[in-house]
Amino acid sequence: MENAAPLTLAQIVRLALPSGTKLRPANAESRNRQVAWAVVVGVPLRRDAMVEQGDIVFCAVRSDDASWTDSIDQLIAAGAVAIGVTVTLPAAAIKKADAANLPIIQLPEGTHLRAAHRATLTLLTNRQAHIAELSSKFFHQLGQLSAESKGMEAIAQKMCELTGHHVVVQDKRLVPIATAEPEIKLDNWHEIVGDMSKLESLPMGWADRKQVAAHNISVEQQELKSSIVRFVAPIVVGRLARGYVSIIAPSGDLDSLDSLVLEQGAAAFGLEMSKAKAVNEATKRLRGDFLDAVLAGAIPQQEIRRWAQRIGHDIAATHATVIFAWPDVPNQPSMRRLETIVNGELSIGRISALIRTSDSEIANFVALGSDGSLKAARAIAQGVKNQVAKEFPKIKLLCGIGRAAQNVSEWRVSYREAGQALGTARRVGDGEPMYFGDLSVHRLLFQLEDHPELAAFCNETLGALIDYDNQHNSSLLQTLSAYFTHHGNLSQTAEALFIHRNTLQYRMDRIAEISGFDLDNPETRLAVQLALKAYRLIHPQDGKR
Repeated sequence: MENAAPLTLAQIVRLALPSGTKLRPANAESRNRQVAWAVVVGVPLRRDAMVEQGDIVFCAVRSDDASWTDSIDQLIAAGAVAIGVTVTLPAAAIKKADAANLPIIQLPEGTHLRAAHRATLTLLTNRQAHIAELSSKFFHQLGQLSAESKGMEAIAQKMCELTGHHVVVQDKRLVPIATAEPEIKLDNWHEIVGDMSKLESLPMGWADRKQVAAHNISVEQQELKSSIVRFVAPIVVGRLARGYVSIIAPSGDLDSLDSLVLEQGAAAFGLEMSKAKAVNEATKRLRGDFLDAVLAGAIPQQEIRRWAQRIGHDIAATHATVIFAWPDVPNQPSMRRLETIVNGELSIGRISALIRTSDSEIANFVALGSDGSLKAARAIAQGVKNQVAKEFPKIKLLCGIGRAAQNVSEWRVSYREAGQALGTARRVGDGEPMYFGDLSVHRLLFQLEDHPELAAFCNETLGALIDYDNQHNSSLLQTLSAYFTHHGNLSQTAEALFIHRNTLQYRMDRIAEISGFDLDNPETRLAVQLALKAYRLIHPQDGKR
Protein backbone atom coordinates (compact mmCIF):
# COMPACT_ATOMS: atom_id res chain seq x y z
CA MET A 1 0.00 0.00 0.00
CA GLU A 2 1.75 3.19 -1.16
CA ASN A 3 1.22 6.58 0.51
CA ALA A 4 0.52 8.23 -2.86
CA ALA A 5 -2.85 6.50 -3.17
CA PRO A 6 -5.62 8.41 -1.31
CA LEU A 7 -7.33 6.65 1.54
CA THR A 8 -11.08 6.24 1.71
CA LEU A 9 -13.43 6.41 4.67
CA ALA A 10 -13.93 2.64 4.47
CA GLN A 11 -10.17 2.07 4.73
CA ILE A 12 -9.87 4.43 7.70
CA VAL A 13 -12.73 2.69 9.52
CA ARG A 14 -11.31 -0.78 8.86
CA LEU A 15 -7.59 -0.13 9.33
CA ALA A 16 -7.32 2.66 11.92
CA LEU A 17 -10.43 2.66 14.10
CA PRO A 18 -11.50 0.17 16.79
CA SER A 19 -13.40 -3.00 15.98
CA GLY A 20 -17.14 -2.32 16.14
CA THR A 21 -16.92 1.12 14.53
CA LYS A 22 -19.92 1.79 12.26
CA LEU A 23 -20.19 4.12 9.25
CA ARG A 24 -23.56 5.85 8.62
CA PRO A 25 -24.70 5.63 5.92
CA ALA A 26 -22.68 2.55 4.88
CA ASN A 27 -23.30 3.06 1.16
CA ALA A 28 -20.73 3.16 -1.62
CA GLU A 29 -20.75 6.97 -1.79
CA SER A 30 -19.83 7.26 1.90
CA ARG A 31 -17.38 4.37 1.88
CA ASN A 32 -15.44 5.73 -1.11
CA ARG A 33 -15.04 9.32 0.11
CA GLN A 34 -11.37 10.28 0.12
CA VAL A 35 -9.75 11.53 3.33
CA ALA A 36 -7.12 14.27 3.44
CA TRP A 37 -6.52 14.71 7.17
CA ALA A 38 -7.96 14.18 10.65
CA VAL A 39 -8.54 16.64 13.50
CA VAL A 40 -10.08 16.61 16.99
CA VAL A 41 -12.47 19.43 17.96
CA GLY A 42 -14.68 20.13 20.92
CA VAL A 43 -18.44 20.51 20.65
CA PRO A 44 -19.84 23.14 20.69
CA LEU A 45 -17.26 24.35 18.18
CA ARG A 46 -15.13 27.40 18.85
CA ARG A 47 -14.75 29.98 16.18
CA ASP A 48 -11.07 29.13 15.77
CA ALA A 49 -11.71 25.40 15.15
CA MET A 50 -9.23 24.28 12.50
CA VAL A 51 -11.34 22.24 10.10
CA GLU A 52 -10.54 22.07 6.38
CA GLN A 53 -11.92 20.44 3.27
CA GLY A 54 -11.53 16.62 3.35
CA ASP A 55 -10.97 16.31 7.11
CA ILE A 56 -12.36 13.60 9.33
CA VAL A 57 -13.47 15.49 12.44
CA PHE A 58 -13.46 13.61 15.73
CA CYS A 59 -15.89 15.42 17.99
CA ALA A 60 -15.33 15.59 21.77
CA VAL A 61 -18.25 16.84 23.85
CA ARG A 62 -17.31 19.94 25.85
CA SER A 63 -20.55 20.50 27.77
CA ASP A 64 -23.99 19.07 28.40
CA ASP A 65 -25.34 21.46 25.79
CA ALA A 66 -23.31 20.34 22.79
CA SER A 67 -25.39 22.37 20.27
CA TRP A 68 -25.04 19.51 17.78
CA THR A 69 -27.22 20.98 15.07
CA ASP A 70 -25.23 24.24 14.98
CA SER A 71 -21.92 22.35 15.09
CA ILE A 72 -22.93 20.14 12.20
CA ASP A 73 -23.85 23.21 10.16
CA GLN A 74 -20.34 24.57 10.80
CA LEU A 75 -18.66 21.30 9.90
CA ILE A 76 -20.66 21.01 6.68
CA ALA A 77 -19.66 24.55 5.78
CA ALA A 78 -15.99 23.77 6.50
CA GLY A 79 -16.06 20.80 4.10
CA ALA A 80 -15.63 17.97 6.64
CA VAL A 81 -15.60 14.60 4.91
CA ALA A 82 -17.09 12.84 7.99
CA ILE A 83 -17.53 13.26 11.74
CA GLY A 84 -16.49 10.71 14.37
CA VAL A 85 -18.39 10.48 17.64
CA THR A 86 -18.59 8.23 20.70
CA VAL A 87 -22.04 9.44 21.79
CA THR A 88 -25.47 9.01 20.22
CA LEU A 89 -26.38 12.15 18.30
CA PRO A 90 -29.82 13.76 18.65
CA ALA A 91 -32.31 12.80 15.94
CA ALA A 92 -32.32 16.37 14.61
CA ALA A 93 -28.53 16.36 14.21
CA ILE A 94 -28.59 12.99 12.43
CA LYS A 95 -31.33 14.26 10.12
CA LYS A 96 -29.28 17.37 9.28
CA ALA A 97 -26.14 15.29 8.60
CA ASP A 98 -28.09 12.88 6.39
CA ALA A 99 -29.62 15.75 4.43
CA ALA A 100 -26.15 17.18 3.76
CA ASN A 101 -24.65 13.75 2.93
CA LEU A 102 -22.23 14.07 5.85
CA PRO A 103 -21.25 10.55 6.99
CA ILE A 104 -21.17 9.80 10.71
CA ILE A 105 -18.51 7.47 12.13
CA GLN A 106 -20.02 5.92 15.26
CA LEU A 107 -17.14 4.80 17.47
CA PRO A 108 -17.70 2.20 20.21
CA GLU A 109 -18.61 3.67 23.59
CA GLY A 110 -15.51 4.32 25.68
CA THR A 111 -13.20 4.85 22.67
CA HIS A 112 -10.38 7.29 23.40
CA LEU A 113 -10.77 9.95 20.73
CA ARG A 114 -7.13 11.01 20.86
CA ALA A 115 -6.02 7.41 20.26
CA ALA A 116 -8.43 7.09 17.30
CA HIS A 117 -7.11 10.40 15.95
CA ARG A 118 -3.45 9.29 16.29
CA ALA A 119 -4.14 5.95 14.58
CA THR A 120 -5.88 7.76 11.70
CA LEU A 121 -3.00 10.23 11.26
CA THR A 122 -0.44 7.42 11.38
CA LEU A 123 -2.31 5.58 8.65
CA LEU A 124 -2.54 8.76 6.56
CA THR A 125 1.11 9.75 6.95
CA ASN A 126 2.99 6.47 7.29
CA ARG A 127 0.91 3.60 6.07
CA GLN A 128 3.65 1.01 6.04
CA ALA A 129 4.42 1.62 9.72
CA HIS A 130 0.74 1.50 10.62
CA ILE A 131 0.17 -1.73 8.66
CA ALA A 132 3.21 -3.30 10.33
CA GLU A 133 1.90 -2.26 13.76
CA LEU A 134 -1.56 -3.57 12.90
CA SER A 135 -0.11 -6.85 11.65
CA SER A 136 1.87 -7.24 14.88
CA LYS A 137 -1.26 -6.48 16.90
CA PHE A 138 -3.28 -9.14 15.08
CA PHE A 139 -0.54 -11.72 15.45
CA HIS A 140 -0.30 -10.98 19.17
CA GLN A 141 -4.06 -11.35 19.62
CA LEU A 142 -4.31 -14.57 17.62
CA GLY A 143 -1.00 -15.99 18.80
CA GLN A 144 -2.00 -15.38 22.41
CA LEU A 145 -5.03 -17.61 21.93
CA SER A 146 -2.72 -20.35 20.67
CA ALA A 147 -0.29 -19.80 23.57
CA GLU A 148 -3.19 -20.13 26.01
CA SER A 149 -4.28 -23.36 24.26
CA LYS A 150 -7.71 -21.93 23.45
CA GLY A 151 -7.82 -24.01 20.28
CA MET A 152 -8.60 -23.43 16.63
CA GLU A 153 -12.26 -22.57 17.18
CA ALA A 154 -11.26 -19.64 19.40
CA ILE A 155 -8.77 -18.34 16.84
CA ALA A 156 -11.35 -18.63 14.05
CA GLN A 157 -13.92 -16.80 16.19
CA LYS A 158 -11.46 -13.97 16.90
CA MET A 159 -10.75 -13.63 13.17
CA CYS A 160 -14.50 -13.45 12.60
CA GLU A 161 -14.80 -10.67 15.21
CA LEU A 162 -11.91 -8.70 13.69
CA THR A 163 -13.22 -8.91 10.12
CA GLY A 164 -16.97 -9.35 10.47
CA HIS A 165 -16.85 -12.19 7.93
CA HIS A 166 -17.17 -15.97 7.80
CA VAL A 167 -14.02 -17.98 8.60
CA VAL A 168 -13.29 -21.59 7.63
CA VAL A 169 -10.24 -23.65 8.60
CA GLN A 170 -9.59 -26.88 6.68
CA ASP A 171 -7.08 -29.65 7.13
CA LYS A 172 -4.88 -30.95 4.31
CA ARG A 173 -7.75 -33.12 3.02
CA LEU A 174 -9.98 -30.00 2.92
CA VAL A 175 -12.12 -31.28 5.78
CA PRO A 176 -13.40 -28.29 7.86
CA ILE A 177 -11.89 -28.42 11.36
CA ALA A 178 -12.98 -24.97 12.63
CA THR A 179 -15.54 -22.40 11.51
CA ALA A 180 -16.86 -19.06 12.71
CA GLU A 181 -19.91 -17.14 11.48
CA PRO A 182 -20.83 -13.46 11.98
CA GLU A 183 -24.29 -12.32 13.04
CA ILE A 184 -25.34 -11.79 9.42
CA LYS A 185 -24.85 -15.17 7.75
CA LEU A 186 -24.61 -16.03 4.07
CA ASP A 187 -27.74 -17.71 2.75
CA ASN A 188 -25.93 -20.59 1.03
CA TRP A 189 -23.22 -20.95 3.67
CA HIS A 190 -23.29 -24.76 4.03
CA GLU A 191 -23.31 -25.22 0.26
CA ILE A 192 -20.26 -22.98 -0.06
CA VAL A 193 -18.37 -24.95 2.61
CA GLY A 194 -19.30 -28.20 0.85
CA ASP A 195 -17.90 -26.93 -2.46
CA MET A 196 -14.67 -25.89 -0.73
CA SER A 197 -14.11 -29.51 0.33
CA LYS A 198 -13.37 -30.51 -3.27
CA LEU A 199 -9.72 -30.60 -4.39
CA GLU A 200 -10.49 -28.55 -7.50
CA SER A 201 -11.67 -25.70 -5.27
CA LEU A 202 -8.06 -24.84 -4.34
CA PRO A 203 -6.27 -22.11 -6.31
CA MET A 204 -4.28 -23.41 -9.25
CA GLY A 205 -1.06 -25.12 -8.20
CA TRP A 206 -2.03 -25.49 -4.54
CA ALA A 207 -2.65 -29.25 -4.76
CA ASP A 208 1.13 -29.72 -4.37
CA ARG A 209 1.51 -28.93 -0.69
CA LYS A 210 5.32 -28.92 -0.85
CA GLN A 211 5.35 -26.34 -3.62
CA VAL A 212 2.89 -24.11 -1.77
CA ALA A 213 5.22 -24.08 1.24
CA ALA A 214 8.38 -23.66 -0.85
CA HIS A 215 7.02 -20.65 -2.77
CA ASN A 216 5.94 -18.80 0.39
CA ILE A 217 2.42 -18.28 -0.92
CA SER A 218 0.49 -16.04 1.48
CA VAL A 219 -2.99 -14.80 0.52
CA GLU A 220 -4.93 -15.25 -2.69
CA GLN A 221 -8.39 -14.01 -3.66
CA GLN A 222 -10.71 -16.49 -5.31
CA GLU A 223 -14.21 -16.34 -6.77
CA LEU A 224 -16.52 -18.95 -5.30
CA LYS A 225 -20.17 -18.79 -6.41
CA SER A 226 -23.20 -16.49 -6.43
CA SER A 227 -21.09 -13.32 -6.06
CA ILE A 228 -19.20 -14.79 -3.10
CA VAL A 229 -15.41 -14.49 -2.84
CA ARG A 230 -12.78 -15.60 -0.40
CA PHE A 231 -9.29 -14.74 0.73
CA VAL A 232 -7.48 -18.04 1.27
CA ALA A 233 -4.05 -18.75 2.76
CA PRO A 234 -2.13 -22.00 3.32
CA ILE A 235 -1.26 -23.06 6.86
CA VAL A 236 2.40 -23.98 6.55
CA VAL A 237 4.19 -26.16 9.07
CA GLY A 238 7.79 -27.00 8.24
CA ARG A 239 7.99 -27.74 4.52
CA LEU A 240 4.34 -28.61 3.92
CA ALA A 241 0.99 -26.90 3.75
CA ARG A 242 -0.88 -28.69 6.55
CA GLY A 243 -4.19 -26.95 5.92
CA TYR A 244 -5.95 -23.84 4.62
CA VAL A 245 -7.81 -20.92 6.18
CA SER A 246 -10.34 -18.75 4.35
CA ILE A 247 -12.23 -15.52 5.00
CA ILE A 248 -15.45 -15.49 2.97
CA ALA A 249 -17.76 -12.58 2.11
CA PRO A 250 -19.92 -11.14 -0.67
CA SER A 251 -17.98 -9.78 -3.62
CA GLY A 252 -16.51 -6.35 -2.87
CA ASP A 253 -16.59 -6.71 0.93
CA LEU A 254 -13.06 -8.03 1.44
CA ASP A 255 -10.25 -5.53 1.95
CA SER A 256 -6.69 -5.14 3.16
CA LEU A 257 -7.67 -5.60 6.82
CA ASP A 258 -9.13 -9.01 5.97
CA SER A 259 -5.90 -9.89 4.19
CA LEU A 260 -3.86 -8.86 7.24
CA VAL A 261 -6.03 -10.85 9.65
CA LEU A 262 -5.89 -13.88 7.35
CA GLU A 263 -2.12 -13.77 7.05
CA GLN A 264 -1.62 -13.60 10.80
CA GLY A 265 -4.39 -16.13 11.38
CA ALA A 266 -2.61 -18.62 9.11
CA ALA A 267 0.53 -18.15 11.23
CA ALA A 268 -1.46 -18.73 14.44
CA PHE A 269 -3.04 -21.88 13.02
CA GLY A 270 0.45 -22.99 12.02
CA LEU A 271 1.44 -22.77 15.69
CA GLU A 272 -1.62 -24.81 16.64
CA MET A 273 -0.87 -27.49 14.06
CA SER A 274 2.80 -27.59 15.10
CA LYS A 275 1.76 -28.23 18.69
CA ALA A 276 -0.73 -30.88 17.61
CA LYS A 277 1.93 -32.52 15.45
CA ALA A 278 4.40 -32.58 18.35
CA VAL A 279 1.76 -34.12 20.63
CA ASN A 280 0.87 -36.69 17.97
CA GLU A 281 4.52 -37.64 17.50
CA ALA A 282 5.01 -38.05 21.25
CA THR A 283 1.80 -40.09 21.51
CA LYS A 284 2.85 -42.22 18.55
CA ARG A 285 6.20 -42.99 20.18
CA LEU A 286 4.51 -43.86 23.46
CA ARG A 287 2.02 -46.16 21.73
CA GLY A 288 4.82 -47.75 19.73
CA ASP A 289 6.73 -48.45 22.95
CA PHE A 290 3.56 -49.93 24.44
CA LEU A 291 3.14 -52.30 21.48
CA ASP A 292 6.79 -53.32 21.63
CA ALA A 293 6.28 -54.21 25.28
CA VAL A 294 3.10 -56.17 24.54
CA LEU A 295 4.74 -58.14 21.72
CA ALA A 296 7.82 -58.83 23.81
CA GLY A 297 5.59 -60.26 26.55
CA ALA A 298 8.01 -59.17 29.25
CA ILE A 299 5.73 -56.84 31.26
CA PRO A 300 3.12 -57.99 33.82
CA GLN A 301 -0.51 -57.68 32.78
CA GLN A 302 -1.25 -55.20 35.55
CA GLU A 303 1.43 -52.84 34.25
CA ILE A 304 0.14 -53.32 30.68
CA ARG A 305 -3.32 -52.20 31.83
CA ARG A 306 -1.93 -49.09 33.56
CA TRP A 307 0.13 -48.25 30.46
CA ALA A 308 -2.96 -48.65 28.25
CA GLN A 309 -4.84 -46.19 30.46
CA ARG A 310 -2.04 -43.65 30.08
CA ILE A 311 -2.22 -43.80 26.29
CA GLY A 312 -6.01 -43.78 26.32
CA HIS A 313 -6.69 -47.08 24.56
CA ASP A 314 -9.21 -49.72 25.58
CA ILE A 315 -7.41 -53.07 25.57
CA ALA A 316 -10.45 -54.90 26.93
CA ALA A 317 -11.97 -54.98 23.43
CA THR A 318 -11.23 -57.81 21.01
CA HIS A 319 -8.46 -56.84 18.56
CA ALA A 320 -7.04 -58.13 15.30
CA THR A 321 -3.76 -57.26 13.62
CA VAL A 322 -3.63 -55.81 10.12
CA ILE A 323 -0.16 -55.39 8.57
CA PHE A 324 0.58 -53.33 5.44
CA ALA A 325 3.77 -53.31 3.38
CA TRP A 326 4.90 -52.11 -0.03
CA PRO A 327 5.80 -54.80 -2.57
CA ASP A 328 9.42 -55.13 -3.66
CA VAL A 329 9.29 -52.77 -6.64
CA PRO A 330 11.64 -50.02 -7.85
CA ASN A 331 10.95 -46.50 -6.54
CA GLN A 332 8.38 -47.69 -4.03
CA PRO A 333 6.58 -44.94 -2.07
CA SER A 334 7.75 -44.05 1.42
CA MET A 335 6.53 -45.69 4.60
CA ARG A 336 5.59 -42.20 5.80
CA ARG A 337 3.15 -41.88 2.93
CA LEU A 338 1.66 -45.28 3.71
CA GLU A 339 1.34 -44.32 7.36
CA THR A 340 -0.50 -41.13 6.37
CA ILE A 341 -2.93 -43.13 4.23
CA VAL A 342 -3.54 -45.60 7.08
CA ASN A 343 -4.18 -42.80 9.59
CA GLY A 344 -6.53 -41.12 7.15
CA GLU A 345 -8.61 -44.25 6.64
CA LEU A 346 -8.74 -44.91 10.39
CA SER A 347 -9.99 -41.37 10.91
CA ILE A 348 -12.60 -41.57 8.15
CA GLY A 349 -13.91 -44.91 9.42
CA ARG A 350 -13.74 -43.81 13.08
CA ILE A 351 -11.83 -47.02 13.78
CA SER A 352 -9.85 -47.27 17.02
CA ALA A 353 -6.40 -48.77 16.52
CA LEU A 354 -2.83 -48.68 17.74
CA ILE A 355 -0.16 -48.35 15.05
CA ARG A 356 3.38 -49.69 15.04
CA THR A 357 5.59 -48.48 12.19
CA SER A 358 8.90 -49.99 11.17
CA ASP A 359 11.16 -49.60 8.13
CA SER A 360 9.35 -52.37 6.26
CA GLU A 361 5.75 -52.55 7.52
CA ILE A 362 2.91 -50.81 9.36
CA ALA A 363 1.09 -53.00 11.90
CA ASN A 364 -2.35 -51.94 13.10
CA PHE A 365 -3.91 -53.47 16.20
CA VAL A 366 -7.55 -52.78 15.37
CA ALA A 367 -10.30 -52.76 17.99
CA LEU A 368 -13.18 -54.91 16.72
CA GLY A 369 -16.88 -54.51 17.38
CA SER A 370 -18.74 -55.96 20.34
CA ASP A 371 -19.52 -59.06 18.27
CA GLY A 372 -15.80 -59.71 17.79
CA SER A 373 -16.16 -59.98 14.02
CA LEU A 374 -13.37 -58.92 11.67
CA LYS A 375 -15.55 -56.28 9.99
CA ALA A 376 -13.46 -53.33 11.23
CA ALA A 377 -10.17 -55.05 10.33
CA ARG A 378 -11.37 -55.92 6.85
CA ALA A 379 -12.77 -52.39 6.40
CA ILE A 380 -9.44 -50.71 7.16
CA ALA A 381 -7.60 -53.23 4.97
CA GLN A 382 -9.90 -52.56 2.02
CA GLY A 383 -9.99 -48.80 2.59
CA VAL A 384 -6.20 -48.48 2.62
CA LYS A 385 -5.93 -50.77 -0.42
CA ASN A 386 -8.43 -48.62 -2.37
CA GLN A 387 -6.70 -45.36 -1.45
CA VAL A 388 -3.29 -46.73 -2.43
CA ALA A 389 -4.77 -47.90 -5.75
CA LYS A 390 -5.97 -44.33 -6.42
CA GLU A 391 -2.63 -42.72 -5.64
CA PHE A 392 -0.35 -45.48 -6.98
CA PRO A 393 -2.34 -47.44 -9.58
CA LYS A 394 0.66 -49.53 -10.66
CA ILE A 395 1.46 -50.79 -7.16
CA LYS A 396 -0.36 -53.66 -5.45
CA LEU A 397 -0.19 -53.04 -1.71
CA LEU A 398 0.49 -56.10 0.44
CA CYS A 399 -1.77 -56.76 3.41
CA GLY A 400 -2.03 -59.55 5.99
CA ILE A 401 -4.77 -59.94 8.61
CA GLY A 402 -4.44 -62.03 11.77
CA ARG A 403 -7.23 -63.77 13.61
CA ALA A 404 -9.17 -62.03 16.39
CA ALA A 405 -7.43 -61.83 19.79
CA GLN A 406 -9.83 -61.93 22.73
CA ASN A 407 -7.37 -60.30 25.15
CA VAL A 408 -4.09 -58.44 25.04
CA SER A 409 -2.05 -61.56 25.83
CA GLU A 410 -3.15 -62.96 22.43
CA TRP A 411 -2.04 -59.91 20.43
CA ARG A 412 1.33 -61.55 19.76
CA VAL A 413 -0.41 -64.52 18.15
CA SER A 414 -2.58 -62.28 15.95
CA TYR A 415 0.51 -60.26 14.97
CA ARG A 416 2.44 -63.42 14.05
CA GLU A 417 -0.51 -64.69 12.01
CA ALA A 418 -0.85 -61.38 10.18
CA GLY A 419 2.85 -61.56 9.37
CA GLN A 420 2.42 -65.04 7.90
CA ALA A 421 -0.57 -63.84 5.89
CA LEU A 422 1.49 -60.87 4.66
CA GLY A 423 4.28 -63.25 3.63
CA THR A 424 1.77 -65.29 1.63
CA ALA A 425 0.41 -62.15 -0.02
CA ARG A 426 3.97 -61.18 -0.97
CA ARG A 427 4.62 -64.58 -2.55
CA VAL A 428 1.37 -64.98 -4.46
CA GLY A 429 1.29 -61.28 -5.27
CA ASP A 430 -2.40 -60.79 -6.09
CA GLY A 431 -2.75 -57.53 -4.14
CA GLU A 432 -5.80 -58.61 -2.12
CA PRO A 433 -5.79 -58.47 1.72
CA MET A 434 -4.82 -61.96 2.91
CA TYR A 435 -6.51 -63.35 6.03
CA PHE A 436 -4.64 -65.95 8.06
CA GLY A 437 -7.80 -68.02 8.43
CA ASP A 438 -7.82 -68.53 4.66
CA LEU A 439 -4.25 -69.81 4.50
CA SER A 440 -4.90 -73.47 5.30
CA VAL A 441 -4.06 -74.69 1.79
CA HIS A 442 -1.14 -72.29 1.37
CA ARG A 443 0.36 -73.39 4.67
CA LEU A 444 0.32 -76.97 3.40
CA LEU A 445 1.74 -75.96 0.03
CA PHE A 446 4.59 -74.04 1.68
CA GLN A 447 5.73 -77.30 3.23
CA LEU A 448 5.86 -78.89 -0.25
CA GLU A 449 7.29 -75.91 -2.10
CA ASP A 450 10.66 -77.50 -2.87
CA HIS A 451 9.30 -81.03 -3.34
CA PRO A 452 9.50 -82.23 -6.98
CA GLU A 453 6.08 -83.82 -6.68
CA LEU A 454 4.44 -80.39 -6.34
CA ALA A 455 6.00 -79.15 -9.59
CA ALA A 456 5.06 -82.42 -11.28
CA PHE A 457 1.47 -82.06 -10.04
CA CYS A 458 1.26 -78.52 -11.47
CA ASN A 459 2.68 -79.62 -14.81
CA GLU A 460 0.39 -82.62 -15.10
CA THR A 461 -2.70 -80.56 -14.27
CA LEU A 462 -1.96 -77.25 -15.97
CA GLY A 463 0.85 -78.03 -18.40
CA ALA A 464 -1.31 -78.01 -21.55
CA LEU A 465 -2.78 -74.59 -20.69
CA ILE A 466 0.62 -73.17 -19.75
CA ASP A 467 2.12 -74.32 -23.06
CA TYR A 468 -0.83 -72.93 -25.01
CA ASP A 469 -0.56 -69.51 -23.29
CA ASN A 470 3.20 -69.39 -23.94
CA GLN A 471 2.82 -70.29 -27.62
CA HIS A 472 -0.16 -68.02 -28.35
CA ASN A 473 0.48 -65.20 -25.88
CA SER A 474 -2.97 -65.84 -24.46
CA SER A 475 -4.36 -65.75 -20.93
CA LEU A 476 -6.33 -68.95 -20.44
CA LEU A 477 -4.63 -69.66 -17.09
CA GLN A 478 -5.55 -66.19 -15.84
CA THR A 479 -9.12 -66.73 -17.04
CA LEU A 480 -9.35 -70.04 -15.19
CA SER A 481 -8.00 -68.46 -12.00
CA ALA A 482 -10.54 -65.61 -12.19
CA TYR A 483 -13.30 -68.15 -12.78
CA PHE A 484 -12.51 -69.88 -9.47
CA THR A 485 -12.00 -66.57 -7.65
CA HIS A 486 -15.59 -65.65 -8.52
CA HIS A 487 -16.92 -69.10 -7.60
CA GLY A 488 -17.77 -70.07 -11.16
CA ASN A 489 -20.03 -67.04 -11.73
CA LEU A 490 -19.58 -66.21 -15.43
CA SER A 491 -21.01 -62.68 -15.21
CA GLN A 492 -18.75 -61.65 -12.32
CA THR A 493 -15.73 -63.30 -13.93
CA ALA A 494 -16.32 -61.50 -17.25
CA GLU A 495 -16.71 -58.19 -15.42
CA ALA A 496 -13.49 -58.73 -13.47
CA LEU A 497 -11.59 -59.54 -16.69
CA PHE A 498 -13.21 -56.63 -18.59
CA ILE A 499 -14.46 -58.91 -21.34
CA HIS A 500 -17.87 -59.80 -22.74
CA ARG A 501 -19.62 -62.84 -21.30
CA ASN A 502 -19.59 -64.48 -24.76
CA THR A 503 -15.83 -64.01 -24.92
CA LEU A 504 -15.50 -65.64 -21.51
CA GLN A 505 -17.65 -68.58 -22.59
CA TYR A 506 -15.43 -69.05 -25.66
CA ARG A 507 -12.33 -69.08 -23.44
CA MET A 508 -13.89 -71.60 -21.04
CA ASP A 509 -14.72 -73.85 -23.97
CA ARG A 510 -11.11 -73.61 -25.20
CA ILE A 511 -9.86 -74.41 -21.68
CA ALA A 512 -12.01 -77.55 -21.57
CA GLU A 513 -10.90 -78.52 -25.06
CA ILE A 514 -7.17 -78.05 -24.43
CA SER A 515 -6.99 -79.42 -20.87
CA GLY A 516 -9.76 -81.98 -20.94
CA PHE A 517 -11.09 -80.63 -17.60
CA ASP A 518 -14.60 -81.54 -16.51
CA LEU A 519 -15.23 -78.65 -14.12
CA ASP A 520 -18.57 -80.13 -13.10
CA ASN A 521 -16.62 -82.90 -11.35
CA PRO A 522 -15.83 -81.85 -7.72
CA GLU A 523 -12.56 -83.84 -7.68
CA THR A 524 -11.41 -82.11 -10.85
CA ARG A 525 -12.34 -78.69 -9.52
CA LEU A 526 -10.37 -79.32 -6.30
CA ALA A 527 -7.32 -80.55 -8.20
CA VAL A 528 -7.36 -77.57 -10.59
CA GLN A 529 -7.70 -75.04 -7.76
CA LEU A 530 -4.84 -76.65 -5.83
CA ALA A 531 -2.71 -76.67 -8.97
CA LEU A 532 -3.42 -72.97 -9.59
CA LYS A 533 -2.40 -72.06 -6.02
CA ALA A 534 0.71 -74.20 -6.25
CA TYR A 535 1.66 -72.71 -9.62
CA ARG A 536 1.37 -69.16 -8.26
CA LEU A 537 3.56 -70.20 -5.33
CA ILE A 538 6.26 -71.75 -7.52
CA HIS A 539 6.05 -69.15 -10.31
CA PRO A 540 4.78 -65.91 -8.67
CA GLN A 541 5.74 -63.71 -11.64
CA ASP A 542 3.94 -65.97 -14.13
CA GLY A 543 0.96 -66.09 -11.81
CA LYS A 544 0.63 -62.29 -11.97
CA ARG A 545 0.50 -62.21 -15.73
